[in-house]
Amino acid sequence: MTNTTPSAEPAAEVRVPGAPGLAVRVRPGEGTPLVLLHGLGRTLEDWEPLAPLLGGRPQYAVDLRGHGRSEDGSCTLDGLVDDVIRVLGHFGLERAAVIGHSLGGMVAAETAARRSDLAAAVDIEGHGWPAAEPTAARLGIGPEEAEMQIGLVRVFTEEQAAAFLTPVPADAFAASLDGYLELGPYGGAMAAGARRSAVELDGLVAPRPGPRAVRAFYAAFDEFSPARTTRRLLAPLLTLVSTAPVPAVPGAPIRFADVLAAQAATELERTAPLLTTHALDAPYAMHLTRPEAVATRIGEFLASLGR
Repeated sequence: MTNTTPSAEPAAEVRVPGAPGLAVRVRPGEGTPLVLLHGLGRTLEDWEPLAPLLGGRPQYAVDLRGHGRSEDGSCTLDGLVDDVIRVLGHFGLERAAVIGHSLGGMVAAETAARRSDLAAAVDIEGHGWPAAEPTAARLGIGPEEAEMQIGLVRVFTEEQAAAFLTPVPADAFAASLDGYLELGPYGGAMAAGARRSAVELDGLVAPRPGPRAVRAFYAAFDEFSPARTTRRLLAPLLTLVSTAPVPAVPGAPIRFADVLAAQAATELERTAPLLTTHALDAPYAMHLTRPEAVATRIGEFLASLGR
């Protein structure tokens, strides 16, 4: 039987050699090993709110290439999946479950489409860019209009992410950390992630991966197709989809929320033999804001597989 309480042993920071070298936070435990992959522009600190809730299983939280304390590498989906496979091999993990959010969720799903020796994978809000045809159908617009609306969403989100990772004066960075701590229980993880990714130089703080690299990583979204990946699954995949209303974002395209809602509806209707899809009334970063609910869904999924 899997232990249901977190291990009393402290987490350890381990370096996985290779090109690029990867930083991994390891927590001991019993049962199915969990490999945890954060989203674009984030770090392994994002998993701290969820870590105590994952049933005492061994955990391997990874800083993706170009993020946190891992080294830089090509910003491709193939490269990110290769890194996960290298982590599995380095630690000798058998029948592991790979869990990811956003970009990490895409990597988790794609790993499940390449490795039959996984116990499972979990994709939290990692859907890539919306597809024009289902978006058009759900919004009652033509395909060309849908393409335009999706393009506006893409440009806006890329520019927002690039601006978020632009170097800032040290005092402004310190103020942003204070702002994170005011966000509530998950603010500490947000602040810790920002500190982990920060590089200081000449009075400026530059968060990794930086504006140029983040745009290159966004191109990896083009490489991911949920329809294609789920047809190729070799291991069970749970997809968690946010159904919470999209909050108003200053400067966002007029149909920003509509496009994202259409994408969520499309993902909830997707079917495949090894795919399980679950809606969660929680924000996009649900593993931070609703860790108990996410942990429950993951635990139920793994239990259904005898893991």
